[in-house]
Amino acid sequence: MQITPPVGNSRFTSQPDADRADGADTCAVPAPTHVLVVDDEPLIAETIVQILNRSGFVAAASYGGQEAIEAAQRMRPDLVLSDVLMPGVDGVEAAITIQKFLPETRIVLFSGQAATVEILARVRERGYNFEILAKPIHPTELIRHLRQK
Repeated sequence: MQITPPVGNSRFTSQPDADRADGADTCAVPAPTHVLVVDDEPLIAETIVQILNRSGFVAAASYGGQEAIEAAQRMRPDLVLSDVLMPGVDGVEAAITIQKFLPETRIVLFSGQAATVEILARVRERGYNFEILAKPIHPTELIRHLRQK
């Protein structure tokens, strides 16, 4: 078996054992969680990406809802962490669209706006139940929340 060394703090991933005829994994170790971070404020998005990458995630940024939908189609992330209120396609509509073509992707929305509660109530009426975090959030709390399954 070959082990791919971690980049930064990322976890080990395994590759099939070259000596095994069936190519089976003899020691499966979970791969890092791939995260798409969405915020129309680039400084916020990039800061969160850096925090996540240093904490063992593989994260990339998008700066709007439509861009996030397109990035999710390419990336197929395990988790989308998105701001709610953004110009154009907002975080809720982007999350709904992403959830339709990636139903297993975990969606976590974050916002500093009080109107978010009302928006999420309408989303629940449409049959979606996304997680919500309040902005600002301490990096340690963010990492703890994202590591929960």
